[in-house]
Amino acid sequence: MKKRRLLYYSGAFVINLVIISIIFASANLVPFGNNNFLSSDLGTQYLTFLTELRRQLVSGNVHLYLFSQSLGDNFFPVISYYLLSPFNLLLIFFSARNIPVAADILIMLKISTMGVTMAYFLKEYFQERSVTNWLFTIAYSFCGFVASYFYDLMWLDALIMLPLVAVGVMHVIKHHQYVLYYFSILLSIIFNYYLGYMLCIFSLCFFIFIGLEDNLFHQKDKWLVIRRYLISSILAGLSSAVLLLPTLSGMLKTAKTSFDIFNYLPSARFGLEALTELGIGGNSFDQRLEHGPSVFITSTILILLLSYYLSSQVSNRDKQNSVFLLGILLVSMFVTTFNTMWHMFQNPAGFPFRNSFIFSFACIFIARKAWQRGVVNEIGVITKSTCVAGILICLGYLTEWLLPKIIEQLGFDSINIEYSIGYFWLSLACIIFSGFLLLMLNRNKNFLLIIFLMVGFEAIANFNSVMATADFGNQATYENEFDRENEILKEVKARSNLGHRIIVSKSGLNKAFPEKYNNYNDPILFNINGLSLYSSTLNQDTLKMMQNLGYFSYNVRRVSYYGGTKLTNALLGVYYRVRQWDNHYHVEENYDAPTLGFLVDKNVYDFKMKSGQALSNQDRLWQALNGNSAEYFKNALLTSMQQRTVGNRELYTYQLATRASGPLYFYVTPFNYDKAKIYVNGKRIKTSPMNVYSAATLYLGDFKRNKQLEIKILTNKSLGLNPRYFQSLDEAKFELSVDKFKNRSLQITSDLNHDTVRGSINVDEDSPLLLSIPYDDGWSASVDGKKVKIHKVVSNLMAIDLKKGQHTVILNYQVPGLKLGWFVSIIVVILFLSFLWIIKVKDRSQRKYS
Repeated sequence: MKKRRLLYYSGAFVINLVIISIIFASANLVPFGNNNFLSSDLGTQYLTFLTELRRQLVSGNVHLYLFSQSLGDNFFPVISYYLLSPFNLLLIFFSARNIPVAADILIMLKISTMGVTMAYFLKEYFQERSVTNWLFTIAYSFCGFVASYFYDLMWLDALIMLPLVAVGVMHVIKHHQYVLYYFSILLSIIFNYYLGYMLCIFSLCFFIFIGLEDNLFHQKDKWLVIRRYLISSILAGLSSAVLLLPTLSGMLKTAKTSFDIFNYLPSARFGLEALTELGIGGNSFDQRLEHGPSVFITSTILILLLSYYLSSQVSNRDKQNSVFLLGILLVSMFVTTFNTMWHMFQNPAGFPFRNSFIFSFACIFIARKAWQRGVVNEIGVITKSTCVAGILICLGYLTEWLLPKIIEQLGFDSINIEYSIGYFWLSLACIIFSGFLLLMLNRNKNFLLIIFLMVGFEAIANFNSVMATADFGNQATYENEFDRENEILKEVKARSNLGHRIIVSKSGLNKAFPEKYNNYNDPILFNINGLSLYSSTLNQDTLKMMQNLGYFSYNVRRVSYYGGTKLTNALLGVYYRVRQWDNHYHVEENYDAPTLGFLVDKNVYDFKMKSGQALSNQDRLWQALNGNSAEYFKNALLTSMQQRTVGNRELYTYQLATRASGPLYFYVTPFNYDKAKIYVNGKRIKTSPMNVYSAATLYLGDFKRNKQLEIKILTNKSLGLNPRYFQSLDEAKFELSVDKFKNRSLQITSDLNHDTVRGSINVDEDSPLLLSIPYDDGWSASVDGKKVKIHKVVSNLMAIDLKKGQHTVILNYQVPGLKLGWFVSIIVVILFLSFLWIIKVKDRSQRKYS
């Protein structure tokens, strides 16, 4: 018996492992080749976070605040959103340079494990360990969601947990057992709370479905079962408070809290063109940000699903119950209002219909029910279902072909919907052949093997259709460039002070990536204190402050090092700039930068930012920090401006003279540098290696006072005769102020990786200590052992008051909500154990007196 059980589950695992291995090997992906998947979020975010997690696991130095997250931020939301999969523990077996290899192996293992949990669900529901179940585990493990989003590997854990949640619900209703359900919901939330939330909604839908099947709602003890189910659900959710409370505290500081009424209007999310998703190649990697629901389940499963509704062997009651389950899941994707609710009340920024895997699960489950009912023996039903499946694919592609033409005829702008006629014919051929195989199965059971091969072929073909439009990175190049950059940054860190920041403005890693790599997360990747960040957990107050200081931000999830000036470098403690040029690394030092903390004037408390005035903000801020009204930034003297049209853009020619000796900066908001050309005295100014589509401060060069300049700007933006566009930093005056701040800096003595900032400082007169660390409720400060108040200044930095004398300053960080979360979770776990005990006592008492 044990041998059969082991063979059943290991078979489900191995079959999926073989299929995904074939897929990766055919694409020459690691570990089978030299390609790696460094595209989309896997290359720009997950790779970095996995590298940091591996660093903490290997070193044993687990810390919940990272100074490598932009200016510094709470790392807990990143951990809870991206990194809590138990599979990530395997990272300790890989070096940092091989994390792209580890990511692919984790994906393979997760997809294979989906087959195991799906096999367990099918065994529990149908009460048989049939080899046929493997057919449906393949369809589940390689459904459209997996093929479309496999590189978002943090989501794959939800597909592993979904069958366990379903079994847990069954055990609650059928056997009055609650442990599996409780832990499946709890672990689903812990592993990935985003899709875990969706599984909580699914559990309710599936509870109603199983309740309808078992006639629960007409039984005497229905309210007892419902009550216990709800109690188990609530306790499971509350038990995750240790994760949810601190995560909520962190995520409330991001753009995730934005509200848009249009996301709640009851509009349609897709039309008949979405039917193409039922076939091979329904969407591609190029369409990852906008496409229909990824509901591919292979032709065999689709025909069986349709057969369930066309067969006379299935009762109308069973059909109605399944219509309820599939209908509510379909409506949740189709209607914008419900779709938004399923996505935690936020419209997804790309990667739509993230709940489509639940719909696919239900479809595969219903198809397995059709198999159990013997619909494959009904030749007429299989024939009709095959025809209907073919018609659905035809309708989808016909709509995609007609829709642009109809829109053009109505007078609207033409739209380009990408589709492949080749995939249409392939999908149609697969449907016809699958229908034929199901019919032939009645004559010869050996055709089951061919059906397996057919399902496997479709899974591989659909997966490859997505990857066909993706470009791959180079693992050998990545390893080589990672080692080179890691080595140079180790040297830079070794000779820098603990309280300084480092900018990586151009990385050798660019060579390894298939897409433009903008170095957003290099600080985390190489464990340095930086400025930039690309993450869904980006603190919006920090982002807004940096934007108002002139730094570039592409969207609410990204902030760049680009747009800094000498003044902001000094403000934020930027001591080194590292970049690769002509295959060699260059290190530029800013010896004048103070540390992350320095003494300033009390005027810092009254300073307010003004939106869209970066250089003016810097000038006023420096005046506030110095307690004077000196003009650090000086507008240029504009003598003339000429404008003429060149093609479809305007050429502006400015004649001006500088009013100070030092760097000259240009700032206009908004301004698209990617579509503009700027010349100073005939020399083209390089803007940025990244595409700067909006406002950022641009360095035009160093010039002496009264230097006559001709600046030409070719752009599609309307400009005026505004001297504030061009401002020179009075370098001599500025350097004097920086020297003062440098001499009054906090001498940091602690390793910033330990959620603690410790340092000493000599205060010559009562002054605020400005800390270029984002304000956060988790920070507490003490001076000479006595707790002091932390003030929020400069939009989102911190300051504390210091008296005259020598002081030891200590800042400690504790994740907001974590202690309360632990307390709530522990109490709720105790309540659940008490709940189980009470149930056991009551059930024993009922059996005794029955």
